[in-house]
Amino acid sequence: MTDKISLAGDLGSGKSTVSKLLISRLGAEYYCTGAIVRSIAERLGMTVVELNVYMETHPEIDTEIDDGLRALGDEDKLMVIDSRMAWHFTKGTFPVYLSTDIETSALRIMGANRAGEHAQTLEETVSDTRKRRASEKKRYMTQYGVDIMDLNNYALVVDTTYATPEEIAECIISAFSEWQADRSYRRVFISPERLMYPDDEPDGAKLAEASAALETGGTLPEVQVLEKDGEFFIAEGTESALAYAFDMRTFVPARLISGSPEGKKYVKMKNSL
Repeated sequence: MTDKISLAGDLGSGKSTVSKLLISRLGAEYYCTGAIVRSIAERLGMTVVELNVYMETHPEIDTEIDDGLRALGDEDKLMVIDSRMAWHFTKGTFPVYLSTDIETSALRIMGANRAGEHAQTLEETVSDTRKRRASEKKRYMTQYGVDIMDLNNYALVVDTTYATPEEIAECIISAFSEWQADRSYRRVFISPERLMYPDDEPDGAKLAEASAALETGGTLPEVQVLEKDGEFFIAEGTESALAYAFDMRTFVPARLISGSPEGKKYVKMKNSL
């Protein structure tokens, strides 16, 4: 069967916009469960937030959506599937997660102006977005035993907070090609501004070496990151991450590892440079 791209992500992470670019550039077909959910909410006279809570005790709605996702696995065509659970139900998918910080997420939701998906103020929309994330996480864990917020479920995680849709699409297309050659592919591409840096003085010699390697197309020491509650913390490779930041790169390529950032002080980039 033809490989497919499954696209999950945070609310307001740009899945719809990026999907349009992917289907245009790859000549793929598009399938979106979000549109199905919005139509169900409208039919039942609910907001999307209210429907998510309702679905916690009405699994038949999820079952209807899941059956459609399973059937896609038998389709011999390239597809981009915008869905929370396609990576789980649809065979042969390259699982991608689009991540964004909560405030950017809320601003984008408000900007999209979809009925029933946002409140009147940014503060209220941030609150609603947190509630919807929590509701979805609870529902999928209860119904499937799956933590949809566990980024280890995905071969590729792309931070969309500061990147353009075109940059995100190019990142996915390039990674998709690498994944097709090696199914063990696992990477995180995250903005330097989104990262949390150890509050230690970076090693000047290592930073100079990393910057030189980046300038000449060489290999930099790997950046390893931890994730907790939507925040990304550098565990190893601080100097490499700073080299990407100084070179004004859109993304820092990194590997997600297990562990906790507890017990160490971290700061945002603007305070660490």
